[in-house]
Amino acid sequence: MSPGTTDLLLLILVFLGLQVWWIIPLIKNNIKINESDKELRKKFEYLEKLYKK
Repeated sequence: MSPGTTDLLLLILVFLGLQVWWIIPLIKNNIKINESDKELRKKFEYLEKLYKK
């Protein structure tokens, strides 16, 4: 192995770790928002049907 290989691998691993550290909470939050959005759409459609009669 050349002299800088371990440093480069460590740098790549740290970079990828930091990317995962902030992306995963964003994905979890997006999933929660999508689930609540589905519930709101169902309620909205129900109210539309109720008031169209």
